[in-house]
Amino acid sequence: MNADPNRFIDLTQDLCAFATGVVADDNGRLFDRMAEELTLDVFRFQSGDSFNGWEVPQNWRVSRAELWRDGELVFDGTTNTLGVARYSNSFDGELDWEELAAHLVTNSELPDAYMFHCMWQYRPWDADWALCVPYDIYKRLGPGRYRVNLKTEREPGEMLVAHHVKRGRSEKTIVLQSNTCHPHMANDGFAGTAVLIRLFQWLATRDTHYSYRLVLGPEHLGTVFYLRDTPHEIVETFVCGIFEEMPGTPAPLKATSTFLGAQTVDHALANALRHGAKSYEHVPWRMGAGNDEVVWEAPGYEVPFIELTRSESIERPFREYHSSLDSPSLMDASQMNEMFEVLKKTVDIFECNSVMHRKFNGLICLSNPAYDLYMERPDPTVDKPISKDSEKWGHLLDCLFRYFDGQTTILEIAARHDLPFDALYRYLCKFEDKDLIDISFSEMSRARAIRV
Repeated sequence: MNADPNRFIDLTQDLCAFATGVVADDNGRLFDRMAEELTLDVFRFQSGDSFNGWEVPQNWRVSRAELWRDGELVFDGTTNTLGVARYSNSFDGELDWEELAAHLVTNSELPDAYMFHCMWQYRPWDADWALCVPYDIYKRLGPGRYRVNLKTEREPGEMLVAHHVKRGRSEKTIVLQSNTCHPHMANDGFAGTAVLIRLFQWLATRDTHYSYRLVLGPEHLGTVFYLRDTPHEIVETFVCGIFEEMPGTPAPLKATSTFLGAQTVDHALANALRHGAKSYEHVPWRMGAGNDEVVWEAPGYEVPFIELTRSESIERPFREYHSSLDSPSLMDASQMNEMFEVLKKTVDIFECNSVMHRKFNGLICLSNPAYDLYMERPDPTVDKPISKDSEKWGHLLDCLFRYFDGQTTILEIAARHDLPFDALYRYLCKFEDKDLIDISFSEMSRARAIRV
């Protein structure tokens, strides 16, 4: 497919048009729009459904959110989707400034932003009420007597989760996921979704060994109930997964480890980042932004899962995080394209990782024209074209024949010698062309126990 970066931006803009949530009126329209890109199976979970203490919330709306002082309307929370804290209760009454201030959410570092207060959709038992007021408005308030007229409504609804499955030759499945519950937000939400939709459109053009499953739904709650209702025998086919979001801001790519670490997905993504990203960072499990990897790796599922983002810190992933400023205009198309290309490289590693079986004994003269497989190294007496990585490739040749043992994978060799997987794979295919080795695919499996 054409990987024109603008295709990511255009789709992000379309998806950000919807006022989505865990349960929201616009969710159906969002999923209809995504279904124009990929065939989706949609799963519906009714309000009040519960599992392990998690609850599917009701559909929640705001019909009035007025703040008055001295007969003047000083704030109307209905002018922005984020103007009222999600799942606020209704409130109608008069308050002094000191009482009111405890119910106002603002951020002096983002003076024109509405902040996204979302805690009560996950903790309905704690719900109170709050108005999310831009600091430029907040600072004009102060001592006085205020009247609040906040009217919210709740009614039974349904939470939507969808998946798209790209069938491979094997039932073993790699899961990719992004969220759908942040209304109008791009980096922390729909830009990541757009990248994954484009990735699966690319995957549709490939004949793959593995099957691939795209899961789209509300953070945590969607995954909790989706996995609850996925048959155990299907979950057992999930060999690994990646939660991807925050692709469009300037920070380096950041990958977390799986819970156990040292899984095939850890090594594959590490190689793709090392040799495909401008800059990147690896951090331990749950030290990125923190997302649904904790649900996939929960006991009884234990699917090795990585989070891939551009999170600057776990406390504040990016400046505009959870605010109305996280809009499509914030997105850098080249950054999104880099995320896309790294994910493509990772898929290629999954699909090509193999072991080599030796068909000879002894040392092969690779510079002999019959083979022509020698990688040149520096020589002070001979002027010859060499690459900047010539010593890495030269050291590889010192070791290579011992790796033709039917057990050592190409990914392991690439990691050991700090070489790009794709270049190494192409080089080793030349050995098979010369009938020196047989290359056989190495299918990944899931780790089951903590190694000490």
